[in-house]
Amino acid sequence: LADSHGNCIHLNERDCSLQRRHQKVIEEAPSPAVTSTIREAMGEAAVQAAKAVDYEGAGTVEFLLSDRGEFFFLEMNTRLQVEHPVTEMITGYDLVSIGVRVAAGEGIPINQNDVRIRGHAIQTRINAENPLTLAPSPGRLWECHWPSGPGVRVDSHAHTGYDMPASFDSLLAKVIVWSPTRSDAISRMKAALSETMLLGVDTLIPLHQAILNNHDFLSGDITIRFLEEHPELLNGE
Repeated sequence: LADSHGNCIHLNERDCSLQRRHQKVIEEAPSPAVTSTIREAMGEAAVQAAKAVDYEGAGTVEFLLSDRGEFFFLEMNTRLQVEHPVTEMITGYDLVSIGVRVAAGEGIPINQNDVRIRGHAIQTRINAENPLTLAPSPGRLWECHWPSGPGVRVDSHAHTGYDMPASFDSLLAKVIVWSPTRSDAISRMKAALSETMLLGVDTLIPLHQAILNNHDFLSGDITIRFLEEHPELLNGE
C-alpha cells in the first residue's frame, strides 16, 4: 500500500505456488516456505520497488522463491488480486476499503509496525471445471449451498439458478478459511468444502480435497509444478 503522502508499507506474503495452466488453484498466507528473514527482506524489496516508481494505491509484487531461499522479482500487479482475502484474514485489515481511501487521496491509516501475522488462512478457487481434465463446465446451478461458520468466508456471485457462462472466466467462488495454525486451517477448509453443494456444473472441489490430503502439501513442500509432480491428483487417485 502506498499513498500520495510518501507512505508505503507491505502486508507480508502469500504463497500462490499451487497452479494449473499458470492460474492459481489454492493460495495461503503466510507461506510455509518463507522464514522471518526472507519475509523481512522480501517485504522491504517490495516497498523499495513501489517507492522507486512513485507508486500510489494498492498493489501486489510477485516474486519467485528458490529452494535456496533466494527470491527474484517477477512482476507487479497494480491492483489487489483474487487472493487478497487471505491477507485480510491474517492481518485483520480491509484492503479494499484502504485502497479506495488511498485512491481518494487519504493517507494509509496504519504503519508498518501495525501489521501483524495472526494465524493462517487458505483460499480455494471454486472454478466450474472438470476436476480431472480441467475442461470448462458451463451450465445452470440447480442447487447452490455455501459453507458457513467461524473462520469461514465465501466470496461469490453464484446462487441457485445462476447460469455459468461458457465464454468468461470459470471462477464461481472463493472459499476462504482462517484458523490459528496451518494444520487447523487445512482441517477447516476440508470441512467447508464438504459442506459446499453445487449441482449442475463440475467444479474443482474434488481436486482441492485431494490436494488438501496430499502428504507434500501437508508438509508445505509446494512448487509451481506441484500438479505436474503429482499427476495422480488429476487421475482421481
